[in-house]
Amino acid sequence: MPTLNWIGKEKVVNHHLEVPFKVLEHSYGFQNGEITEKESSSGNKIIHGDNLEALKALLPEYENRINCIYIDPPYNTGEEKWKYNDNVNHPKIKKWLNDFVGKEGEDLSRHDKWLCMIYPRLKLLQKLLSDEGVIFISIDDHEVHNLISITNEIFGVQNKVALLSWEKKKKGSHLNNWITNVKEYVIVYCKNKAHFKGLIGQVVNHKETYPCINPGNAIGSRIIPKGVKSTFREKNHILPKGSIISAGNMSLELESELELENGFLKNDVTIKSEWRYGQDKINEFAKSNELYFTRDLYLRREVTEPRSKRLKDWLPRVDNEYLLELKNELINEYEKEVIDNDLIDEIKDQINKIEVSTHKNFDTENLNASGWGSNEDGDEENRKIFNKKVFDFPKPSKLISKLICSFRDKDAIILDSFAGSGTTAHAVLNLNEQDGGNRKFILIEMEDYAETITSERVKRVINGYADIAGTGGSFDFYKLDQSLFKEDGNLNETVDIKKIRSYIYYTETKTVIDNQNHIDNKYFLSKYNDTAYYFYYKPETPNESTTLNHEFLATMKTKAEQYIIYADNVSLDESFMKTHNIIFKKIPRGITRF
Repeated sequence: MPTLNWIGKEKVVNHHLEVPFKVLEHSYGFQNGEITEKESSSGNKIIHGDNLEALKALLPEYENRINCIYIDPPYNTGEEKWKYNDNVNHPKIKKWLNDFVGKEGEDLSRHDKWLCMIYPRLKLLQKLLSDEGVIFISIDDHEVHNLISITNEIFGVQNKVALLSWEKKKKGSHLNNWITNVKEYVIVYCKNKAHFKGLIGQVVNHKETYPCINPGNAIGSRIIPKGVKSTFREKNHILPKGSIISAGNMSLELESELELENGFLKNDVTIKSEWRYGQDKINEFAKSNELYFTRDLYLRREVTEPRSKRLKDWLPRVDNEYLLELKNELINEYEKEVIDNDLIDEIKDQINKIEVSTHKNFDTENLNASGWGSNEDGDEENRKIFNKKVFDFPKPSKLISKLICSFRDKDAIILDSFAGSGTTAHAVLNLNEQDGGNRKFILIEMEDYAETITSERVKRVINGYADIAGTGGSFDFYKLDQSLFKEDGNLNETVDIKKIRSYIYYTETKTVIDNQNHIDNKYFLSKYNDTAYYFYYKPETPNESTTLNHEFLATMKTKAEQYIIYADNVSLDESFMKTHNIIFKKIPRGITRF
């Protein structure tokens, strides 16, 4: 597979492994419309801090558990002034990523810088994504091709789902001198197509009919069993062998006589055409009375069971067909000799409602209808929430809501590591309110407005704003705290012991520790795959070392096939440990870094 190379790539390919592991420090909870000191335990999180470090901090609890990711990273247009300090040691990369990135021409290496910024973040996002999960990435023309190249490399080209086109605005950007640009892209990848269930745009519960012919398919013959019903205008009718039934680009050729009697097919009939279904399906549909002849003697099937239709790759900002009908109706009214001003105002009002529709104005069972929102909608939402413009180019919550909804998991954990104004949380809260879902959101924002804009928006959405009723809900606000390891490689004794224990257990099992009380000594972590884990560590007495000896073994109560025990020292005989399946790991040298 072709890969993309750029200046500095070799320094950032494994940079996510060098990023220090920092713990999350709880700042406050937001529950029942008020700030609380205690954690809400809602599962909803807003994290203030560098998103590369924050993503790594999430690994012990969320690796392979995030169901849906949406990110809207800097587009690298040259107009924004993005900055990411990744603490890369190499002088070249350090200079690049510590400086503001300018316009092309002023800064000829800005595409390399952008790739150095995004690559390690995508590596960690891929680790966090669950096997059945999906990631949506908003981007425009400036980096779309570079982004596809590196997502192919990180997620695997076989896991690319789609490149969606979103109609972002009514009019083109004045910043472009060569073309009127009204679209952006949403790149979609899954973690593993073997587990991915696809994106559903519409769930149909009412009766529909499907044609049995598909022009362009291979021509073949099918036997239509006797007894199939007919809606032909004549209940009794005969068509001889060789007759052609044709309309538009569809045709049926009779290879035997077709006879209708009292509105039903009297005998089996053989028909040649471009069939959508094989003979087995035709027999199945006939037996279940789904198959019928139409008024034009075409064959269709009635479908009554719920059906799922795939998401379309074009995301128009409004429902174009309905909007076009309304605008044509408006034109017709203006062209009449006697103008009905009340009707014109009513049509204009309907058009306006569609074009400025908010998140909640869509059918969750039919995402292809009512449009996907626009940049103007995103601006309007923020103005309603804050009574002023507080953020440039916010996405409409409707777009993100529909993308999340297309995943069709009402219990999904949603992650946005470029949270901005908090649109993703807004989308999740509204969507849960609309369809009764229990989705959780995790937002990461590195800028100082994480508190004043990102978190504040979520509070107002929960409590209500302007004329919009609150969704209800709760969340917890965190900040990135100190590193788990000190610069000399030793454990940081000031870090909460529970967080150190969680880290140790995660490095061993790649699972979340069960923090329930166990009938064992206080250094017992948990048991996994018949291995018992112990972390014999005393941060409260840093000058006192711990020793794995027979006295410590006497305090252990959990029975297992194997024991992995961390301590400062060991005095047990090697042959004894081998006989009893005991593995000693020295603190801190034996602790895995990731």
